[in-house]
Amino acid sequence: MVVAISTGSDAAWSLPAVPSTVGEIRRRAAAFAAAAGASAEMTDAVALAVSEAVTNVVVHAYVGEEPGVVSVQCRSDGDRLIVEVIDEGAGVAAREDSPGVGHGLATVGALAQGLEVTSGSGGSGTVVRMSFAPSTRRPTAPTLEPLCALALEYVADVSCVDVVHGGVLRRAAARVAGDRALTGWLRAAVPPAKPGTATWTALREGRARLVVHDPTVPRSPGGTGERLQLTWWLAVPLVGSDAAPAALWGLGGRDGGRPVPSDAVVRTLVDAAGGDLADDSQRAVLRARLALT
Repeated sequence: MVVAISTGSDAAWSLPAVPSTVGEIRRRAAAFAAAAGASAEMTDAVALAVSEAVTNVVVHAYVGEEPGVVSVQCRSDGDRLIVEVIDEGAGVAAREDSPGVGHGLATVGALAQGLEVTSGSGGSGTVVRMSFAPSTRRPTAPTLEPLCALALEYVADVSCVDVVHGGVLRRAAARVAGDRALTGWLRAAVPPAKPGTATWTALREGRARLVVHDPTVPRSPGGTGERLQLTWWLAVPLVGSDAAPAALWGLGGRDGGRPVPSDAVVRTLVDAAGGDLADDSQRAVLRARLALT
């Protein structure tokens, strides 16, 4: 049975938490976003995030019992969209690598501009609240590509830049020193923003994050770290006029390549990221500072 309520700027649906529901709610949420005037990219972000959150309910919420109900509520608030996915199941527990987010909601966190996971009313079930908003801060790839070259010249073996647009990270530029094939792969790769990663921290907290690989810990099969044989990764937010991340600049070292950057180098990069690194003169200043560091 499907329960649907719609009042123009609001919509809500309650369906059984079964696999077929995932596609149904995904389509409904995408249609709501499009009708509310969301861009194609923002609509895609809503559709994918809702799909991931509902899948989470289907797989985890009612383990060991008959499937219950998953409810989705959508609300338009000006340019913003607020979406809640609600279940009455086992609830969600926080994890050390994902504060407040459990059961594989990393993809949702990467797609939504805001994410909050709480217990349902009475302490039972889970409420996943997501917010999406358009971004007016979208640097273009040609102005960002020089950052990758700059990184490889002084600091790293690998570099990429991901812009924040419509609540989604989009790869805008990438380069791997001396390897055209890997450069092409990295440019086409989906930016990884899982809880516990440098990218996740930089995006969520708006601060630079350096992660050094522990060789005793296996890398994720097929992941960026394994594919590129990374020994360290630094994510530096490039801030917009509102002090929120407009893009993320990633720099990494490979096995046998560049060493972990010193604190002085990291501070230099962070200081420069507060300006406009799409500007040639500001990149020139950064280049000169790195040459002296």
